[in-house]
Amino acid sequence: MDARLKLEEGWTTLFLLWAMLLVAALALNQADLIDGLQIVPLTGSLAVLAGVLLAKSRFQNRTAHVFSFIYGLFVVSWLVASILPAEETWRVRVIEIFTRQADWFEKAFNGGTSRDGLIFVIQTSFIYWLLGYSGAWFTFRQSRVWLAVVPTGIVLLSVVYYYNGPKPLALYLAAYTLLALIYVARTHLADQEKKWRSGRVRFDTGIHFDFMRSALLAALLALVLAWGMPSLSASAAVGDALGGTRGPWREFQDNWTRLFSSLRSYGSGVSDPYQDTLVLGGPRNVGNTPIMDVYVGGQLPYVYWQAIAYDTYENGRWSAQFVQDPVLHFPDDGDLDIPLSAGREVITQTVVNYLPNSSFLYAAPQIVSTDRQIVIEAANDPTGRLLVSSVRSRYVLRQGDQYNVKSQFSLADAEGLRSSPTDYPDWIQQHYLPVPDTITPETIKLASDITSQFNNPFDKAIAVRDYLRENITYNDQIPAPPDGIDPVHYTLFISHEGYCNYYASAMAMMLRSQGIPSRVVSGYAQGEYDNKTHSYRIRASNAHTWVEVYFQRYGWIQFEPTASIPVYNRPETTNEGGGDNFASPVFGGPDRSDLLPEENFEDFDPGALDSGELTPPINTQPSLLERLPSWRVIGAIVLVIIAGLVLFSANEMNKRVENDVERSYGRLGNWGRWLGLSLQPTHTPYERADMITAVIPESGPPVRNLTQQFVRKQFSPTHEMDETFDPRTEWRVLRPLLFRQSVINWWEKWRHPQRKKDRFDRWR
Repeated sequence: MDARLKLEEGWTTLFLLWAMLLVAALALNQADLIDGLQIVPLTGSLAVLAGVLLAKSRFQNRTAHVFSFIYGLFVVSWLVASILPAEETWRVRVIEIFTRQADWFEKAFNGGTSRDGLIFVIQTSFIYWLLGYSGAWFTFRQSRVWLAVVPTGIVLLSVVYYYNGPKPLALYLAAYTLLALIYVARTHLADQEKKWRSGRVRFDTGIHFDFMRSALLAALLALVLAWGMPSLSASAAVGDALGGTRGPWREFQDNWTRLFSSLRSYGSGVSDPYQDTLVLGGPRNVGNTPIMDVYVGGQLPYVYWQAIAYDTYENGRWSAQFVQDPVLHFPDDGDLDIPLSAGREVITQTVVNYLPNSSFLYAAPQIVSTDRQIVIEAANDPTGRLLVSSVRSRYVLRQGDQYNVKSQFSLADAEGLRSSPTDYPDWIQQHYLPVPDTITPETIKLASDITSQFNNPFDKAIAVRDYLRENITYNDQIPAPPDGIDPVHYTLFISHEGYCNYYASAMAMMLRSQGIPSRVVSGYAQGEYDNKTHSYRIRASNAHTWVEVYFQRYGWIQFEPTASIPVYNRPETTNEGGGDNFASPVFGGPDRSDLLPEENFEDFDPGALDSGELTPPINTQPSLLERLPSWRVIGAIVLVIIAGLVLFSANEMNKRVENDVERSYGRLGNWGRWLGLSLQPTHTPYERADMITAVIPESGPPVRNLTQQFVRKQFSPTHEMDETFDPRTEWRVLRPLLFRQSVINWWEKWRHPQRKKDRFDRWR
């Protein structure tokens, strides 16, 4: 029994394997994506234990894997059931786990949206069980260490890469890398020890400490080098691959959002915060990270920075369905061919991007042109003009990149919007009026009650907007709505709270139910305006979703239903100020001149930035020092330091080996194998010496001297070699001869593979 339980690979190996998995599990738990992830570290630890026991058992591989699956199913079910409400029996809890998992699979295959956060806990726990078991299996049964390191590393890397929250998860990745490198070195030493024991080669057991110390030093140096390299997210190629506007990866991201909508999201980060779908899910944490600066010719009456417009609502999820194949547009192609709209003026914006990896071109709605090559997601109206949903840069935007963009900014007044006709074209009715069956009769009746006293879409939209602002409490930490209840109904009649996604969805659905075409748009609210630089500073906390209503002749007009965002009330007419019946105290019904105290918007010069009059603090020509690739310089310095340390360590280790006659003899055997000789444990030391000198006759004296001294130390009564003998003197002669012959052998093997084989057949 003791022999079976003894770890030939060493208890240190087991500790390193467990520590690697624990670090990966703790990183996931720290990401705080959903409640319940605290069971993952325990799941992984039990998986490692089960893997070691099964790997050391006498079971065949297939039988051991079946047992592991059964154990994993039991452990995951038990741990997940332990976090369910305690008033239920264990039997009921286990049945609930499998029932909810079956519901999730049904939604996965039928295109539904899942808001069940427990599913993520279940599946993640089972993944970590597989990682722990397979890591132990490939360590203690099959000795394929990279299959123990790489899968867990990929899972951890994906967590760190896509986590955009405030916690420093990169430190967990650094710790994992350090442990993994030491683990690989330790398993290599364990394999070598097995070979030495099978060949009855004596070795100093104290080598463990020296070897692990060297492995730790090498791992630290490698980690320092990797830390100085540019981040993966800063790579344009990686950004294009992972942030493409379409394709398998984008589809995977959309499906992930659909199937795990209850996960906590973080609005700032290295990937695009917005996808092709918008799910009404659980709490969000956006942080306060700067996203961009937008330079304009003066303060605008109001402004949003649009990312993507959604047209279709189904099962608590918005998507952009009214789009065709992406259109590639170059600056030389001129302005975008979009529908003409009344009451608009063109404004120019210069945007400085602070996201490390972004594809969206954020700008005021209705983009006309830009100086970037762009990919447009749009449909076409009956006249062939573009109905734009989103605009993305053809090449990834990195931190510090800037672009110029022009937009048609709406200055439509309330009187004009009230008089807008309601004979909407077919494409508007087809895509922006549908109401899904999940919208309850109570929601439709509420919308009718609110709007019945008004006779035009504009006043009806104002009424719904103000109702939501007054009756729904803003809260961005709400849990995901339960399954079986539409999020709009849940917000209006049950929770009475939500954040911008819920406000906008409720308003859009209520307006559609009354025959008013509307859609929701995601991007950023206006941010903080700086009078000195004539710029807006947009932060992650400004991430926002709002409503746009379609008006004939005027196009899409923005409305703000979210209670935490100030309302802009449009002037009654273009010639006189005043307010409407729903004027907000924030603006007090201002006219256009009041909204622009520094300059009249009619006199605003959209080309002011281009002419350099405003001189925003954007240095488009970096200095010589800034143009230097600093990370390359740092990398070169680090490489030089590492090279020096490696050379010094190698020289010190070489001295220790060559000063010891037993280690020298072992190195001589290694050289023999590199020369292609088949040295067997049954060969005597002198037979080995003869085999080497037969290949390199000039090496005869030093080889025989080393062999003779080794024999004296091993087999003489005193176990001592000649006191005057210096092994390093022999190595000074022997080393260049062995190296030269190795190069010759490799060259001959490359040119004439069969000749080298025939040459050494007599020694095999």
